[in-house]
Amino acid sequence: MKFILSVVIATSSLFAAVSAHAIVKRDAAAGPHWDYSGDKTGPDHWGLLDPAYVTCETGMQQSPIDINKETLSRFVQCAKKALTFDYKPVKDAVAHFTGQTVEIDWNPGPKSHNNSIAIGKKQYNLIQFHFHTPSEHRINGRHAAAPGPPQPRRQVPGCHRRPPQAQARNVPFFHYLTALQKKVHADKRASAVAAAPGTTSAVIEELLKDSICAGTQPTSEEATKVNYPLPIVDFAPLVRALKGFTPRWEYSGSLTTPPCSENVAWNVMHDPYPIGLDQLRALVDLQGYNARDIEDSRRPAHE
Repeated sequence: MKFILSVVIATSSLFAAVSAHAIVKRDAAAGPHWDYSGDKTGPDHWGLLDPAYVTCETGMQQSPIDINKETLSRFVQCAKKALTFDYKPVKDAVAHFTGQTVEIDWNPGPKSHNNSIAIGKKQYNLIQFHFHTPSEHRINGRHAAAPGPPQPRRQVPGCHRRPPQAQARNVPFFHYLTALQKKVHADKRASAVAAAPGTTSAVIEELLKDSICAGTQPTSEEATKVNYPLPIVDFAPLVRALKGFTPRWEYSGSLTTPPCSENVAWNVMHDPYPIGLDQLRALVDLQGYNARDIEDSRRPAHE
């Protein structure tokens, strides 16, 4: 199974994910409850939940998008210059389920190295990364099974494309996905997650087959209390394999979750990076469907 990473860098004073703008860590209690499937709390209603979320409804440069011949001619650019990464292993991180996504974050100390990317003369620090199933962005109409890790916005999100085939062998970088799932079940806090609509084996098989999820994500409050400590997270294999994240697609968009702030510089990686079959199953089991719909139609005819 493979996916494409995206780097989000936001250029506004707001926060984004890897995009070029400053980002804040997710805080589920920071605003009204939203999700991906509720009749009154799903993506079609995000802009109505709170005045701070109005851009989700009225914004004209919303993400995610489908990267295809039309969008490439209008507002998406192909970049071939490598991004400059200054990454060192992160110590004392934690993997956990937030209620919407599996997230890996950490609290850097005053003397900690700031993992960052440089775009032009600007530096953007990595503060966390998380996952979506299926990928939020599409490539020529196709989802990937899952989107990927680090995106420094002054943080990072991830995007994927449809994988050519599943990979039976698990990938060391994503070992925490199956470990977190096992810990959730071992603590007997996963009954609601395991039984949640959309996380049955049939749905997982459909996800693996067509890179499209169906159903709803788990909302178990107990599952959100389970943390899996990570003594160290080493990004070197990821950065090395993706060769400076080139080539890639660049465009100006938005956060894909409330408040949907715009002026986010997305960098969607062209070349896929593998994820193991068991790791994908663990991801789907924990978070279910958590991808916003494609937002291309909001864009002006010509940009």
